[in-house]
Amino acid sequence: MGSIKRVLNWSPDGNVDYISVNPTREELAHYKVVPDDTSDQSISKVNVVKDFDNITCLDFSESEVGLVAVGEKNGMVRVMNVVYDFSDQGSSQLNVRAKQQRAVNTLGMSNSGLIAMGLERNRHDASLQVWDINYQSTDSNVISPSFAFCVNETVVSLHFVDDTTLIAGTNKLLREVDLRSPTPAYQLPTRLSYDIKINPFDCWQFTTYGDDGTVAIWDRRKLSVFTSSSESTEALPLLKFDKLIGQGAVTRKYTNSCFRWSSLRGNEFTTLHGGQVIRRWRLGSYPSRLGDENSLDDNKKFPSHINSLFISTVHDINTIYDRVATFDYIPRDDGATNFICMRQSGTVYRMSLQGGTSKAAFNCDNSLLMANNDRPSVADFSVAKLDEKVSMNGNATASKGLSFEDLDLSDEEDDQNSSKESQDKDSIDYSSHDSDNERPSRSASSHDERVPFLLKPEVLLQNDISMIMKRRALLNYGLDPVKTVELIDKSRSLQNNAYIRNTWRWLSIAKASVDDGTMVSGELDLGYEGILGIWNGLDGLLKQDRCREGTILTERQLSRELEKIIRMRGKYRSRMGESKGLQTFGNSAKHTQRKLCMIISGWDLTPSDFEEKYKNLIKANHYEKAAGWAVFFGDVTKAIEILSSAKKERLRLIATAIAGYLAYKDQPGNNAWRQQCRNMSSDLDDPYLRVIFGFIADNDWWDILSESAISFRERLGVALRFLNDSDLTRFLERTAESVITNGELEGLILTGITPSGIKLLQSYVSKTSDVQTAALLSVYGCPRYFKSPQVDEWVQTYRMMLNSWELFTVRAKFDVLRGQLARNAQNISRGGCRPRQLYIQCLKCNKNINAPSDANLGARNSNVMPNGMKSFGNGSGGKKFGFNITSPSNTAFQKHSCPHCGTPFPRCAICLLPLGTSNLPIVINGKASDHEQSLENYQDVQEARRLRLNEWFSFCLTCNHGMHAGHAEEWFEKHRTCPVPGCNCRCNT
Repeated sequence: MGSIKRVLNWSPDGNVDYISVNPTREELAHYKVVPDDTSDQSISKVNVVKDFDNITCLDFSESEVGLVAVGEKNGMVRVMNVVYDFSDQGSSQLNVRAKQQRAVNTLGMSNSGLIAMGLERNRHDASLQVWDINYQSTDSNVISPSFAFCVNETVVSLHFVDDTTLIAGTNKLLREVDLRSPTPAYQLPTRLSYDIKINPFDCWQFTTYGDDGTVAIWDRRKLSVFTSSSESTEALPLLKFDKLIGQGAVTRKYTNSCFRWSSLRGNEFTTLHGGQVIRRWRLGSYPSRLGDENSLDDNKKFPSHINSLFISTVHDINTIYDRVATFDYIPRDDGATNFICMRQSGTVYRMSLQGGTSKAAFNCDNSLLMANNDRPSVADFSVAKLDEKVSMNGNATASKGLSFEDLDLSDEEDDQNSSKESQDKDSIDYSSHDSDNERPSRSASSHDERVPFLLKPEVLLQNDISMIMKRRALLNYGLDPVKTVELIDKSRSLQNNAYIRNTWRWLSIAKASVDDGTMVSGELDLGYEGILGIWNGLDGLLKQDRCREGTILTERQLSRELEKIIRMRGKYRSRMGESKGLQTFGNSAKHTQRKLCMIISGWDLTPSDFEEKYKNLIKANHYEKAAGWAVFFGDVTKAIEILSSAKKERLRLIATAIAGYLAYKDQPGNNAWRQQCRNMSSDLDDPYLRVIFGFIADNDWWDILSESAISFRERLGVALRFLNDSDLTRFLERTAESVITNGELEGLILTGITPSGIKLLQSYVSKTSDVQTAALLSVYGCPRYFKSPQVDEWVQTYRMMLNSWELFTVRAKFDVLRGQLARNAQNISRGGCRPRQLYIQCLKCNKNINAPSDANLGARNSNVMPNGMKSFGNGSGGKKFGFNITSPSNTAFQKHSCPHCGTPFPRCAICLLPLGTSNLPIVINGKASDHEQSLENYQDVQEARRLRLNEWFSFCLTCNHGMHAGHAEEWFEKHRTCPVPGCNCRCNT
């Protein structure tokens, strides 16, 4: 078979040299290849040497250009320079042989001029002979070896590691020979000793193969042997591939194995299979276990943490032409993989790999990044677009005035909106405009059948949760619960499912209750607490800091605090012009807890509230739901009245059937009417009609509570209103376990933002990967009431996501929100929020210009330090640097001087007004600052922010001169030097 080898260090012009032996093994050729030219014309044959007698091996010198040694089957070794013209300088060849002439199996040349010959076995002459070409006599063709090894053995392969070290393989052993030592550095018992090839990127790794084509990869630092049960020993390579290059590869004498280490990457090698497939193998590594008992490295010369290898990927490449005999790499500067191939006919051609994808990954923008190991660049395919714009101008709704009774006020709006929205045929609409008290009926499954199974990649990626989270973040999702609800109502592609909307609706009302103080008594803070925690009393509040510091509550004290909260909420509703709920629970031992749970769930309604609900539902043509709600309130007669007023004849007939309840409710036992009601509760499609018939048949509220098609909050209201204490406890615990396991977000009304709620959010994140919602919801309770490592992980993950999207403003707002929510009712921060990173210090007293604490204010003279001052950065009412003025007589002092020692602030180098002056009257161009008018209109928010930024302190760190930031910006738009006369500082460079 033929052979082709890449030659190193011969061409200084950037071309690549190759030497080859044709398949008939009678001709040696020298080729030059232009690596960047992918055509076959880039291969040029420079020289040819003929008339060999069956070439068996060859090698080249890296230090002397053109020097090649060729071994023949007749035992002769011909040393020549293939760069010269042999017709004129044929005498330059050197023909030598061993003393006992026999076939030359392998050759190796070192950079110092040593040539090593591996010969067939002979009893009287060593088979591994090393001689120096510089001292070889030309008078005799018999070499005078400088070193000789391996007597009475057949050397089948060898390779120089450096000028004094070589690896040699015999039929049964693999040795490393140091020419300076008579004994080998090691010898391994193995038959995998043919064709030693060293990894060009790692001199410790080399490969061999055996008689049956099995390939082995070795590491000289990690050599070990294995002793079998038959007392025979065998070397263990790092990796072994059984019969990889074909069985019988060595029986065909003097063949060259079709194995090549990559000249481009150290973790890749290739093999040839069947003459038409080149297989690329890529290696991976992992830390190996320490303390190998079979290691030959007794003196611990090398480190013990040599990585073990494994095959990471395999890639098959079909050759352009078949019957390929050998090949090698053509290295290119751009990293592309090219091969030079020789066919069995002796023709040589070039083969380039088509561009493929070795690795693909999504970046933070959900764009597809594709890399090829053959290219240094990365292709970026932007398939997801953020083209949706949701306008929130003029739609901000304050949370003031919200109460838990408002939880279901938007039912009818959602139902009306759902009929107006249509889906785009090329996109998936994740919007769910179901009411927050409604679930899809059984007939809704027909809609799901119309959804196509296969989606366009662009649509799939645009609706991926990462892109949804980014679109939400761009719209300030979660930073304000009320605006978040509006945002969900306005947007169609933010995965605005009903359960997400309902959760934020509940949170907005819970936040309003915390802000107005109606969920905080003197000793107890029940902000964002769920129904389950309130119902379980002290046991439900465990592992939470909800009491004033130093307070220990008993059950009686807890009951009194709950009654205070209920009275405060009653007074609050009276101030808002609303009547109190009339429901009482005299037969309940936990009537206070039940009452508060009714308030939190939004079911503490009056008869006038009931009537308003009925009218709104009937107006929206939802007669079934209105009748169901009447039953939920215990008024079956009202349900009959509602259904009788419907225009549909079917509903009027159902009302007639329900009217039988009034006649049979007091009659015990079973009858035909009850049985028919049970049948209808199973056959009807509408969930509200099903629960109505189920209830009137057996007069059992569990028929309603077990109907999964009814919304969670509706079932919760029925349970709180009608179940006894023991049944309610069982229902709440069972339901809590279910919503936590399933990650049902609406279940937060039951668990609250508590440790149990964090478990629910963990299940939700595991199911949806929506870490954004989990992080934004959890910060309302953590770390104010408790601490959780899960919340910390979600928060940091979300912050990293925002940073990766370069949404630094949103991330800063999120950090500010966390700091605000971490403060308890006593305004004490429970979270380790990062302090300010920058302070301005007074040059006289060396204190920062923040106002002193309240404790220090009393010690100071009131005419020097009034009590109305706030800390730097709070920005109350647009005042910068915290100067909130309460005493008009001291206004100038408070604005323009140190609050500690009274030293005036430096003056602006441009306007000469003291730094800290707000509402600047002029700018450099002399025009009046229309600050007040801008604030009155407030349509251009960015302009208002810019005007406030103009008032900030600005100092040059070189000359220390100060200016208002706005004045400095305008000055350096037209000037290069400092505005202070006589100062040549280039402050802006």
